[in-house]
Amino acid sequence: MSKDFQLAWECPHLTVEEHVQLASDRVSLLTTQPIGASTTVRVLYNNDAFIPQGGLYRAAQLFSTVSGPYDIVENEDEFTVETSAGSETFTFGVTGTQRYTAQQVVNRLYELGMEAALPEVDNSHLVLTDVENVGQASYVRVSGSAAESLGFGSATGASRQRGDRGRQLYPGWVLAKRSDTVSTAVYRFPRFVSPIKNNPIFKVTYSVPARSCKRCRGTFIENDYRFNSAGQGIFIENENLLYQSALKMVLTDRGSNPYHGWVGTSIREKIGQKAIGNVAALISEDVRRALTRLQDVQSSQAEYQQVTAKERLYAILGVRTVPHAQDPTTFLADITIQNASGEPITLSIVFSVPEVVALLGSNGLFLGPEADALERARQDRLYPTPRTLLFPEGT
Repeated sequence: MSKDFQLAWECPHLTVEEHVQLASDRVSLLTTQPIGASTTVRVLYNNDAFIPQGGLYRAAQLFSTVSGPYDIVENEDEFTVETSAGSETFTFGVTGTQRYTAQQVVNRLYELGMEAALPEVDNSHLVLTDVENVGQASYVRVSGSAAESLGFGSATGASRQRGDRGRQLYPGWVLAKRSDTVSTAVYRFPRFVSPIKNNPIFKVTYSVPARSCKRCRGTFIENDYRFNSAGQGIFIENENLLYQSALKMVLTDRGSNPYHGWVGTSIREKIGQKAIGNVAALISEDVRRALTRLQDVQSSQAEYQQVTAKERLYAILGVRTVPHAQDPTTFLADITIQNASGEPITLSIVFSVPEVVALLGSNGLFLGPEADALERARQDRLYPTPRTLLFPEGT
């Protein structure tokens, strides 16, 4: 039995962590694609944290100016911490002079029931963080006879460091709009409410309108490798493998694989020719030749590896190719094949060359480039929603 990576997936139309330069106005993040849903936007800075739409703020954090250990003296061991959550006073209860490491001070404060601030150790320095608020509403102040002994500076003079207040790290952002001069569609992008003063690295995650999606180019199908939660590739076999192998053979441009020049078809070269009737026949013939080569390859493969009946191409039951009713540069192909188990498999494919434009016809309709043609045809229900590389139901 053989298997292959599953390549076809329903496209999520999601761009993940696109590196976006801050514009010269210091507020605009001009993504390469327009943003679809505002709820999907995430702005990451310096690969560190996400900036919420309301802005990113930090809580007040007070660092001791002196690292531990600390000598706490009897009758000079009172320590008061005041934050937006309240004020608390602690007495260490030492006799004589007792030496504490920074971690021992933190442990002692927890034992005494500190709740208004979060005590931590950073490189042997004490850190007190407000637990109630962030931004300007957040503050930490210390006082008491033990404050200087714990490394928070003298109560007066240049070495004083007895308090800190929270601040805004990055301003909030909104989705601004501008007209896309190419498609006249509304182009939305993140725009900060005030200028950014530093130069961080920004990465933006966002959904994209289907017609603008670079992952699937408006086809709704993404072809890529995917992996499960254990990091293992997701594979297919049996009739799904035959389905994918046939599509790969038909959709590949012949000669594009330098190691296997026989793989693929020359359909793209035929689309756009003036003899429309002959082109449809040539496409059908090219498809049949490609699938016949797939049969030959499977026969050779079976000499060295088991090829199951479900994955083996047994017969080409029919190939029907017709030009689109309103766009002569687009062809619709219905292909029916049968595996060695007797199960029929149907492939519906839309062939259209990018940048080929349908000229204005006698019916007065103009479909434009490929993406527009596919979308218009889909809306008109001239053929089902393209499932070019989706697998049959139930797989």
